[in-house]
Amino acid sequence: MPSTSRVSVIAAALVLGAASLSACSSSSSDSELPKNPSVIILSGDGMGPQQRTAIQYYLYGLDERQPMDALPYTGFLDTIPGDPEYAVTDSAAGATAWAIGKKVPNGTTGLGPDGESVPTLLDIAQDRGMSTGLVNDHDITNATLAAFGSPVPDRDLKVDIAKGYLDRGIDVLFGGGEKYWYPEGEPGKIPDEGEDDVSEGDENLVARAEADGYQYAYDQTTFDALTGPKALALVQDSAKRRSTEIEGYDYNTDPYYVAPEKLVSKALDILGANDKGFFLVIESDDLDSDGHEHDAQNMMLAGESVNNMVKVITEYQKDHPEVLLIVTADHETGGMTIENVLDDGEPEPNSDQIADDPVPYWAEIPENMPLPGGGVPKRSGPFPIKGTDREFKVDWTTPEHTGTMVPVTAAGPLAERFTGVHPNTYVYDVITELWGHN
Repeated sequence: MPSTSRVSVIAAALVLGAASLSACSSSSSDSELPKNPSVIILSGDGMGPQQRTAIQYYLYGLDERQPMDALPYTGFLDTIPGDPEYAVTDSAAGATAWAIGKKVPNGTTGLGPDGESVPTLLDIAQDRGMSTGLVNDHDITNATLAAFGSPVPDRDLKVDIAKGYLDRGIDVLFGGGEKYWYPEGEPGKIPDEGEDDVSEGDENLVARAEADGYQYAYDQTTFDALTGPKALALVQDSAKRRSTEIEGYDYNTDPYYVAPEKLVSKALDILGANDKGFFLVIESDDLDSDGHEHDAQNMMLAGESVNNMVKVITEYQKDHPEVLLIVTADHETGGMTIENVLDDGEPEPNSDQIADDPVPYWAEIPENMPLPGGGVPKRSGPFPIKGTDREFKVDWTTPEHTGTMVPVTAAGPLAERFTGVHPNTYVYDVITELWGHN
C-alpha cells in the first residue's frame, strides 16, 4: 500500500477516535435500560474505513454525513482471528466472534474454539422469548448469518445451514440463495439466468418450511403479502450486482427483486410484534464480493443499500428507542485505497493485483484489471465527490481479506459502549450486558 494511503487510514482512525471520546460524555445506567431491549447487527461484509469513505464521498459528498456514519457513537473493532498463526480473519471466524464472544480459528462457523457447540446470541435471544431474524442482500446461507443461526463444521455446507435455520425455528429468513432450498432438477420460483442459479439442494426445504408454518415469498407481490409471525422470502440474489454483470438485466424491472431496505422494513414489522423484543442480523454480502472482484462501481450500489437499510432502522428507532443498532464489518476486503485521479497532471497508476474474478463476466475485456501502464479500469473510477468538482479513483492491493481494524457505529441503549477500540468479541459482550446475560 502506498505510504499516502496508510497515512489516510491512520488519519481517519484518529478522527473517529476523537469523535468517540467526545461521545463518551453520557452513558446508560442499568436503571435506564429498557426491560425488553431489541438488537440489530448490520454487517457490511468486507467494509473497511476506505470503503465507508468512498461511499460517503460518492453518494453524500462532503457536507452531508451518510446514515451509517451519522449514528451517535463510533469506535473500532479488531478483526484478528483465533488462529495463532494468522493475522487476517475470514467471515466465518469474524462473525462467530460476535455470535459467541470468543476468538475462533478461520473457517469456524458458530462453534467454539475447539469445534464445540456453544450458545450463540440468537440462541440466547430465543431463550429470552425474543423473535429472531436473518436478512441478506445475497445468499442467506452464507457464513456470517450461519454463525448465528446454524452452526456447522464447514461454512460451505449450505444446504445443512438452511436446514439448521428451520430446525431452530428462526422467525424471519429473507434473502437470496434459492438454489440451496430446492433439490437438483427442481428450478424453484425464480428464473435461472445461468449455471450459478441452478438448484443444488437434496430436498424441497421450501415445502418443509411451509409445513412448519412459514409463509413463503419469492417476488414483490408475494413478499408484500407476508404478515408473519414466521416468514421465508427467497428473492433475486444480488440483484444490483446482476445489473452490471448480466447484459440486459435491470433490477428495477425484475419482479423477483425486493430492495434490501424493504426486506428490513418487513422484518421489523413482523419481529416487532413480540413484546419481549427481537434479535435481527442483517448483512450486505455484496460488499465483500465487490472487494474480492475489485469492483468499486458495484461497491457503491451495495453501499447505497446499506445506508438505505440504516435509514429504515433509525426511523424505526424513533418510535422504538429500546432498539440497539450496531453497524460494522467482519473484516476489510481488497486492501482498497482512495487515490487522486491526477497527480501533477499525470494519472497515479493502478496496481497490478489480480482480482478473484473478472467483472463483468460477459465482457471480452475485464473492467476491473489495470490497463497497460497502470491505467484506471472502468470499475475503479473515476468517481465524482458529490456536489463538488473533485474526483477520485480507487486502487486495490489484494483480491483477499486484510487485517485492518473496522469501524463500528451504534445507536440505542448501551451504544456508547462502542466508543474506543475493542476486540470484535466485544459485540457479544455489549449485547449480553444489555440483556443481563453476562
